[in-house]
Amino acid sequence: MADLFSVPGSNNTIEWAAEPTTRGTFTLISTCIITLSLNDRSYWEKFLRRLAWIVGALVAPEYLILIAWSQRQTAVRISKEVKETFNSKPKAIEGDPERQPLSRRHPWTMTHSFWAIMGGISIDSNASEAFIPDSPRSTLTANGVSLVLKHEPQLIPDIPEEEIKDKSKGSSLTKLVACVQATWFCLSFIARISQKLPVSMPELNTVAHALCTLIVYVLWWTKPLDIEQPLLLQGDRMRPLLAYMWMASKTSCIPDPKSSANSTTTVGQDTEFEAIVDEISSSGDTAIGSDALNAVQTASGSNVPPGLDPSTDALDWADRLTFTVTTSQSLPGTGFKANSKSARWKVSTTYHNSGTYHNSGGFISKEHSYVHYKPAVFNLAPRDVRRWKLAREAMDKYQIQKPNSNLDLVTVKPVAECMCNWNVPDDLSASWPFLGFSVIVAAYGGLHSLAWNALFPSHQEMMLWHVSALLVASPGVLCVLLILVYYAALVTRLVFQFCCLNVAPAPKPQQTTQRNPRCVREKPLLATSALVMHIMSTLQVLGHIAMSTLQVIVYIAFAVLFCLYFPACGYLVYESFRTVFFLPPEAYIATRWTQYLPHIS
Repeated sequence: MADLFSVPGSNNTIEWAAEPTTRGTFTLISTCIITLSLNDRSYWEKFLRRLAWIVGALVAPEYLILIAWSQRQTAVRISKEVKETFNSKPKAIEGDPERQPLSRRHPWTMTHSFWAIMGGISIDSNASEAFIPDSPRSTLTANGVSLVLKHEPQLIPDIPEEEIKDKSKGSSLTKLVACVQATWFCLSFIARISQKLPVSMPELNTVAHALCTLIVYVLWWTKPLDIEQPLLLQGDRMRPLLAYMWMASKTSCIPDPKSSANSTTTVGQDTEFEAIVDEISSSGDTAIGSDALNAVQTASGSNVPPGLDPSTDALDWADRLTFTVTTSQSLPGTGFKANSKSARWKVSTTYHNSGTYHNSGGFISKEHSYVHYKPAVFNLAPRDVRRWKLAREAMDKYQIQKPNSNLDLVTVKPVAECMCNWNVPDDLSASWPFLGFSVIVAAYGGLHSLAWNALFPSHQEMMLWHVSALLVASPGVLCVLLILVYYAALVTRLVFQFCCLNVAPAPKPQQTTQRNPRCVREKPLLATSALVMHIMSTLQVLGHIAMSTLQVIVYIAFAVLFCLYFPACGYLVYESFRTVFFLPPEAYIATRWTQYLPHIS
């Protein structure tokens, strides 16, 4: 039994055995892959739903930073709205005895904000009579959370932060492990450079991802990993506001018909509110008149059934029959008419493979499209009538207007991990984050340029690497230059305004028969003022022309770079792992001390 723990005939022992001074190909590749997999927080979630997210994070990790920053800004906005709402007195609503002073038992944190904008709050619309088609649950988006905070803040769930973390399939430990692994990889990369050891291409590509990982985890440290089961809100109090949010969101758009093998049909994606004209808001009348009732007909063409009092029984009648609403006929009590200018009535059909065979035997395709417009008519079922009535009730109760665009307040699909309300900055304060992101994009491409003179399997692959590295860095460099031009134009405009304020226009010369010595002395000054004004006006016109031309050039340049950017990123990832089989022997020498630091290998 003792032979299991020793070698027969040998009594030699070693107090401490140093780690090997070399590493194998498997160790090199495995550490890179492990670090890259930790770079994407959604890697261990449902693979099919997040496949595009995974590929995007591996190919362009710098854009993951933009998404993380955008979501954090939205979460910060929600936190400010919660603080302002619950620290102020509630607005009095006439006829609403349930309105109580606002208070919360549990403090609202950034974790709550992230949880809310990730789809953590859903509303059950089938608690009583149905008014939402097909789907009983609607998930609030970030804009929907803001609307509820503004009008019904007491309906926002009051739950502790620990409950949100329990619902999330992640913890601070997993984030810490990912950050430790990314930090170790960056330190190992720096150690190889300091010890003058060759760096492999996979390590260069992975360290770029690792740096992006650290920035993303700083921005997303308080964000839950995923929301598998959102908190479900029930009750009739939410029904009017939900009806309004549904009609103002893409959920109310008409779905595209099923395509056949020979044709594809699409319809206009206007929301219900975009396809509606609100005649009550425009006229200021909220009463239900008999004239409006007489204009409404059922789907079968009958009018108001006999025996019903239009002033009292109209809404009960609406619950039992189907209404036809047109551009001249509105739904009683709502004032909603069909909007003939809406794109909801546009139908586009593209016919495929409707070609002919040429004499030479080749097939000539004659694919063509046909566009027509349906009549601007709503055929409202009782469920739809309830929704329109509830939406009008919400508009009157909360004093909100009918939107003319998609507000994206609710959704029936999982809330996408995407940028929230990102726009090009239009002032100085908003341009700094945009400048920082541009520098990160330029640095990501510039980091790959460090391998400009590295060993490649062929000369063609080396040239492709050079071109790809420049293409990846170009959008960031171009954005930095545009911001500098923006600042230069701003300074020029300020200088022009200063000159216009301090240089008076030349007055008209007064006709006099006497020669005034003072006028003789002021003539050169007046001539100089007129010349300066003329030069500044000319520069302003030329500046507008130059900016318009530059804008067109920039749009074309960004369109070209966008088409080439992602293929270039993909090539950098591919080529970095291809070159692992063409490394010099010195690349397999391990560093002296980083192997003793905690990491996954």
